[in-house]
Amino acid sequence: MLVIGIVAVLVIAIQLALYTLWLPDPFDGPIEPHPLDRHLGTALHIAAYALSVMRLPLCVAPYLAKLFVHLALKASYTGSDGNYFLQALRVVGDGVNLGLTTAIILILTGAPSTHVLPFLFYAPLVAETIRLITEKGLMVFSGIWQIVPHRRIARAIHSSRSSRVFWSGLSKRLARYCRYYSLSDDERAQHILCVLKSRAELDRDAAERLEYVRALRIVPRRRSLRTGEVRDIACGEVFIHASWTNDPWLLIGQALRRAPWVFDPRYLRRPFCYRTESNPLVTRFVLCHARYCPSYAIYQFGHEIKAARHEVFYRLMRWLGVDIEETVREDGTANFDPFIGWIEKRLGRASARSDQRPLWKDEEAIVDILRRSMAGETMSAPDIARRYTYPLKYVEEVLWDKLAPATTPHDGAVDGERLSSSLTPASQSLPAIQTQPLSSESSASARG
Repeated sequence: MLVIGIVAVLVIAIQLALYTLWLPDPFDGPIEPHPLDRHLGTALHIAAYALSVMRLPLCVAPYLAKLFVHLALKASYTGSDGNYFLQALRVVGDGVNLGLTTAIILILTGAPSTHVLPFLFYAPLVAETIRLITEKGLMVFSGIWQIVPHRRIARAIHSSRSSRVFWSGLSKRLARYCRYYSLSDDERAQHILCVLKSRAELDRDAAERLEYVRALRIVPRRRSLRTGEVRDIACGEVFIHASWTNDPWLLIGQALRRAPWVFDPRYLRRPFCYRTESNPLVTRFVLCHARYCPSYAIYQFGHEIKAARHEVFYRLMRWLGVDIEETVREDGTANFDPFIGWIEKRLGRASARSDQRPLWKDEEAIVDILRRSMAGETMSAPDIARRYTYPLKYVEEVLWDKLAPATTPHDGAVDGERLSSSLTPASQSLPAIQTQPLSSESSASARG
């Protein structure tokens, strides 16, 4: 307990420094990439997988409870991340689960020792403790930090800087804090994205993937950002809540993790699965760029200790000949727990959303575009990006060139002149991008 307390105090101290003294700022220069960044990120990812396997015994009871709530009581769980009360219940439930398991193991095996059997019993507890500190601990800190009236505090410090020496010194020491928290919510979102792209200028890999993010868009709090409804892929907008702007490291982490580059076939084949393909890919990207968002990277490490078991399970089932996992749907959303969906199908309770087709392949999209063009429908590059869930960058740089040969006459079967006139050139379609604010019905919670 003493060690856990020391670690917790150290984490809180580092967090306070990150959120007051070391806030991201425009005056910071670009981050020079280092070979150790990728090695460290890969090592953290491997460690998260190992700890995820170690904590498997502690997953059984909570998952059985989840199955009971969803299948027997028919209660939904997908939107719970938008509710602070339910999130708090989850944290309490995780703590109770760890405490009860620890008590049972103490009764059965006694105090920890170097013998093999006690070590095997206590290993899951160690893994779970690490997860709770890194994932839930930082989540709780972020949640508390988000409700602090920072704008009022920053303005009070700034306005008092000329009254006394103390306030003048504090204002200089907290210059970054005052500068950032004096901004409006929209200005903070724009500020963070500009700072992030500026810091990634020397990192070709990060800079190229951040080109897919054009804005951080604030959506209503009641909108839960889950199951892939976290971005506008075609417009390159990552959705956030207004309260998240109180946590600049969270914004940076979301911009890195939820950038639409994963929907570009040059990075990941289409269609793809969330648990076994896209989630490991974006997690490694965040961990390999931990210097851009150290706080979020620590959270991501802890979250992966919980999430990696899904990849292990679905890959194992696929190896045994049972393919349970669903691919990401054509609208970019995904079923975060395909196993429950698999059970529901066998019970005849599949949801209407599960009937959606998977993401379009290029070949399928081209055939459908040509069919629509022959029917007289005019489609611009943004139209194609929205209709087939592509980043606009990919449509302009790759897909449009693939369409060009298909629009020429071939044995008289296709009217090339008609198709060419029906398809709006990419260069002419750029002004057609519309980024109208989402309504509460059409817009798509904390870290995840």
